[in-house]
Amino acid sequence: MTIDLPDYTNDALDGFLALIYALQNNPAEGTGIYKLIQFSHNTAGPSIPIALSQYMTTLQFNLFGDYPSSRDIIPSAIFCAAFAVIGILHTIIFTINTSRGHYFWMSAIMILYSIMRVIGWAARIPWSMDVTKIGIGIVHTVFTIVASIVLISVNLILAQRLFTWRHPVGGSRDLFWNFMIGAYIVICLLLGLTIVANVWPYLYFLSQEKYDIWVNVVRATSILIVLYSVTGIALINLSYFFKPTSKDENLHTYQPWWIESFSPTYFVEPHAARAANATFMKRNHNHRYAIRVIAATHHHYKMVEGLTNQRGSLTHNTSLIIIVISSAFICAGAILRSVVLFQGKQQRYQSQICQPVVMYIMWGLLEVIINILFIVGRIDLRFYRPDILPQIVRSIITAEQSHYNSDDELSEDYGSLPTKSISLRTPNQDSVTAKSIGKIAPDDDDDEDEFRF
Repeated sequence: MTIDLPDYTNDALDGFLALIYALQNNPAEGTGIYKLIQFSHNTAGPSIPIALSQYMTTLQFNLFGDYPSSRDIIPSAIFCAAFAVIGILHTIIFTINTSRGHYFWMSAIMILYSIMRVIGWAARIPWSMDVTKIGIGIVHTVFTIVASIVLISVNLILAQRLFTWRHPVGGSRDLFWNFMIGAYIVICLLLGLTIVANVWPYLYFLSQEKYDIWVNVVRATSILIVLYSVTGIALINLSYFFKPTSKDENLHTYQPWWIESFSPTYFVEPHAARAANATFMKRNHNHRYAIRVIAATHHHYKMVEGLTNQRGSLTHNTSLIIIVISSAFICAGAILRSVVLFQGKQQRYQSQICQPVVMYIMWGLLEVIINILFIVGRIDLRFYRPDILPQIVRSIITAEQSHYNSDDELSEDYGSLPTKSISLRTPNQDSVTAKSIGKIAPDDDDDEDEFRF
């Protein structure tokens, strides 16, 4: 929002603000606008003169996306509706998946993200009608920042799962997990600090010294957000620039073999995950504690469950593209916001990068594209990691006592679940015939699935 104002030096507006500042121990310009507006209402009544409200706005710290005007109503309404539709689509996918026993909690987080985006864009509409509604403006600012960080976190979790699939040994080490959990904890603390640092100067009068501290805090958090957003790209680079080691290739992994496609219209068979869990009742201890990774037919490791030709070709080239594109878009928005903060100008001296259209592209259009990639690309299938086995299964110790199944165990019937004879290899045994529980379609040929340990 660019406002052409005459020279207000020695004007009545300067005198009015100088009076207020004198009563408040001469705080820094741009702070305490909430109290300024309250004082203005007490002085001028319910309606503040437009010239005064515009002038107070020009004294504020420049903002990524600028302070809104009436021209921002339509684009804000458009993106509000767009993210509402996106939220509905995420909800539909999550509901269908949970009804079939397929729990992908990132979909629930994306629903929460969509709600935040709807609230943020919806709050900008009344703020555009009256820029002095600072409370609504704060709601818009907070939900906009929080939604961006939530999207960065989801993207990082997806990149982490792709890294663990590629490098199951490194991705399952305590060092790696502690680092990632530490990163998520730090970003939660950073999120709270960012919100307070952005809101505090608007609510209270601050001295110039304290105002500079808050400005530097906001700048520092913006840099950390940029670094946080590029972590996903860093994990992808580590995944593919460094080939899997021999330890990775010899480690058992537990992939969701019941996922047969990544098609936009595909959903897993009802309760396939629960049937898969039941197969571990008779398995060896190594199988029950195998590293859980995402599904793929091209792999470098020994797997708990053999892959059949019926599953088709599930590759992760598209998954890689989704992560790279989303990371690049998110990082671009974080960098531009950081640039605006480091310019350190008042609104009347702001650069073109602060214009609303830039924000509409970064936090509106590009994030809509990211969500389309997530929905059409079916991240709920591509990045689904099998749930941890139930305690009743993990606590079984019978399989640890012997590599061989008894005749009773081999002949035990598991209710109505179909069974299939497969070949089980052990270090001391060429093969042992066992029964695998789960929903497995019969093969047309005589090939048998194998899992090694």
